[in-house]
Amino acid sequence: MWKRIVTAILMVFMLSSCTLKLGYNSLDFWIDYYLSDYLDLNSAQQSQLELGLDNALAEHRQQILPQFHRLIFSLQNDLKQPLTAEKIAHYHDAFTKAGQSSAVVFVTPIIKVVKTMGPKQVNYSLQAIQEDISERKKDRLSKTAKERYDELEDKATDWIGRLTQPQKQLIMQLAQLQLQQSTVFQNIAQNNVSQLTKALKQRNSPEFEQIITLQVKNIIGFESSVYQSQLDKYLAQRFEIMQQLNHSLSQQQLQHLQAELTELRKDIAELIQKR
Repeated sequence: MWKRIVTAILMVFMLSSCTLKLGYNSLDFWIDYYLSDYLDLNSAQQSQLELGLDNALAEHRQQILPQFHRLIFSLQNDLKQPLTAEKIAHYHDAFTKAGQSSAVVFVTPIIKVVKTMGPKQVNYSLQAIQEDISERKKDRLSKTAKERYDELEDKATDWIGRLTQPQKQLIMQLAQLQLQQSTVFQNIAQNNVSQLTKALKQRNSPEFEQIITLQVKNIIGFESSVYQSQLDKYLAQRFEIMQQLNHSLSQQQLQHLQAELTELRKDIAELIQKR
C-alpha cells in the first residue's frame, strides 16, 4: 500500500510541462484512487480521507515543493562541471530526503483513517497488499537485463537526448546491476510487508504513527537494517556508473538536460503559486 502511495507521489515529478501541473494538482485524487485497491472504507472514513488528502496537498505545495525547486536549481549549477560520485551521492540523498518528506505529508492523514479501521477492514488490506507483492515479485523476477535496459534507456533519452554507444553500454551496466540485486530487493519488499502486517495489527498502539512513518521513510530511502551493507555497495557501484555517464555527456546533451531541468523548475514554481 505505502509503495503505491510513494509511486503516486514520485511519478508526478517524472512528468514534464503541463502534464506535471495536471498530475500534481490532482495528486490527492490519484493517491485516493490507488488506495481504493487496498482500503475498504465506509462513507465516514472515506470523507475523512478525502479531506485529509486535500489538506496534505495544500501543505505539500507550501512546504515541500520549494525544497524540490531549490534542489533542482542547485543541481543545475553543479552540472556546469562534471559531477563526482560523491556529488551524485549527495543529490541522491538530498532528493531522497525531499521524497521522504513528501510521503510523510500524505501518509499522515492515511494513518489517521487506518487507525479507525476494524479487524475485517485490516484483514482485507493485508490480503490485498500480499497479493500485490506476489504479483510484482513475479513481474520483476521475470524481467531480463534487456527489458530493464529498455526502461532505463527510455528515461535517459528523455533527460539527455540521443545516447551514444558507450553511453548505452553504461546503461546496460546499470540494468545488469539492478538484475543482480533482484533477490535482495524482493527480500526487502517482503520484510516491509511483514513489518506492515505487524504494525496494522497494533494500530491502537501510541507508537503506530511513528512506526508507519519510519517504515515509509525506509521504503523511500531504500533502507534496511538487515540488508544495508548490500544496499550501500549497490549504491556505490551505481554512483560510479552514473559518474561515468555524466562525464560522457556532450555539450548538446548537457544543454538538453539543463533545458529539461529548467522546464521542470519553472513548472514547480508555477505550482507553488497554485497555477
